[in-house]
Amino acid sequence: MRVALFHNRYANRGGEDAAFDSEVEQLRKAGCNVRAFVVDSASLGRAGAVRAALTARGGSDIMARVDEFLAENPVDVGHVHNFFPLLTPVVHQVLFDRGVPGVQTLHNYRLACARGDFWREGRNCEECVTAGPWNAVRHGCWRGSRLATAVWADATRTHRRRGTWGRVARFVAPSAFAARKLAGSGIPAERIRVVPNPVEDPGVTGAPGRGAVFAGRLSPEKGGALLLDAWKSVPEFPLTLVGDGPQAAALRERAKLLPNVRFTGALDREGVRAELARAAFLVAPSLCYETFGLAPAEALAAGRAIVVPRATALSELVDGGRGGLLFDAGDADSLARTCVALAADRGRCEALGAEAREVFEERFAAESRVERLLSVYRNVLSTG
Repeated sequence: MRVALFHNRYANRGGEDAAFDSEVEQLRKAGCNVRAFVVDSASLGRAGAVRAALTARGGSDIMARVDEFLAENPVDVGHVHNFFPLLTPVVHQVLFDRGVPGVQTLHNYRLACARGDFWREGRNCEECVTAGPWNAVRHGCWRGSRLATAVWADATRTHRRRGTWGRVARFVAPSAFAARKLAGSGIPAERIRVVPNPVEDPGVTGAPGRGAVFAGRLSPEKGGALLLDAWKSVPEFPLTLVGDGPQAAALRERAKLLPNVRFTGALDREGVRAELARAAFLVAPSLCYETFGLAPAEALAAGRAIVVPRATALSELVDGGRGGLLFDAGDADSLARTCVALAADRGRCEALGAEAREVFEERFAAESRVERLLSVYRNVLSTG
């Protein structure tokens, strides 16, 4: 099968970029002839949010480039990952005009939210779903700029009026939770398919170690402050926070009276795996909804139990209680009780860790995961 993959890389590399790269690799290993069209937001330099947002409508230049790419690389299916801000949704118009069925992976909630995560001022927010995208302008949701957010809102309205999303044959959501949220935002539920993000398999890293690990961006919506508040009730158990971000300094200050808390800063993939190997379990205290949860999924692959919040996409990773434990989202006491229960019971950690690996092999192993994606492609080729 001939597949064109399209992606707009982020200026600061993140999980979506890693998912795209892994998907290219998985499809090639599955025998697909893959052609990739990639643009990079790093090219915007220091221009900031306004210049980025001004491209969001799309224009003749990017349309011409995509059209030329497809002319030189005839394909059966076009699959778009991140399109914001340089690639833009016009790629779907070009695919449609050339008679190539288009698939859109929805890594985030940007079709309905300027930030892409339904998060504003310390809480989950869906105002733009219920009252339209112009509500985001009032709050300056896109990088704190009302002007840039206004351009995003205009582009969002423009593509809805043009019927851009009606030209997409199928949407791919990385979790059922994300699929429900996106359907509630106006995407036809019958055109959404759930395919988890690619998760690399490091192999089982041995018996659980001691301590808990957090791996992710140190920003308010990821729940680092909540985790440290909870850790006041788990003072003897080590906690390692892996990552960096705008809240790093504040979290380090908050942790000064917690002697068993350690910060590593940002680590490469091997460094993260080493921290997982030393830990008994991974905790992901996210306050925002999330769409998948790569770090906890990688913990499952490593045979480590996970602690994740209810009422988010992360809760789907705990398969009927297998592989981890749930706590009440945003509740430090519930998080503390859950972590204490694991910290005090090594046997339970080991049992959940073994289940975690089973869950990974059943749901996220590369072979079964890529087959689910290929079935989406085959479906659009047969039915449109």
